[in-house]
Amino acid sequence: MEWLSHILLTNLVFKELPMETRWWAIFFGIAPDIFGFFGIWRMEFLKKMMFFKKIPSAFVPKWVITTYNIAHSLPIWLIVFLGLWFTNYKVAAIVFCGWAFHIVLDFFTHNPQSVTQTKVFWPLSDWHFHSWSWSNKKFLIIEYIFIALLYWIFYF
Repeated sequence: MEWLSHILLTNLVFKELPMETRWWAIFFGIAPDIFGFFGIWRMEFLKKMMFFKKIPSAFVPKWVITTYNIAHSLPIWLIVFLGLWFTNYKVAAIVFCGWAFHIVLDFFTHNPQSVTQTKVFWPLSDWHFHSWSWSNKKFLIIEYIFIALLYWIFYF
């Protein structure tokens, strides 16, 4: 899923938190992609993303895929979450759930042909869900209609 959808949906999930705390949840809602693609923000990559073209796997270095897998792993997220929770950083642990929400959303919106398959149980397993592709124009239209409906329901 792309960043705007992550931001809007994370904002909805954490809408009951005070705004200054909710901003942290929203940050963590996009953080896996920030850390997962660290170092690859080149113009060619952005251009391919904007025009919905498949990114050739040769274009993406192996270390980026490893970083992506680390950032999109629920077991790794769980270790950090439990570390925060048991060291009495409970508010930080709660807003850190935005990261897990991101992983779950990506799990259902990255297809197996994608360079960035979301392997939620990595490094324990390479299993991934055969899902819809968020970069499909029809999917994006339906997604934004769905998000708009959710905002209408929860805010009006």
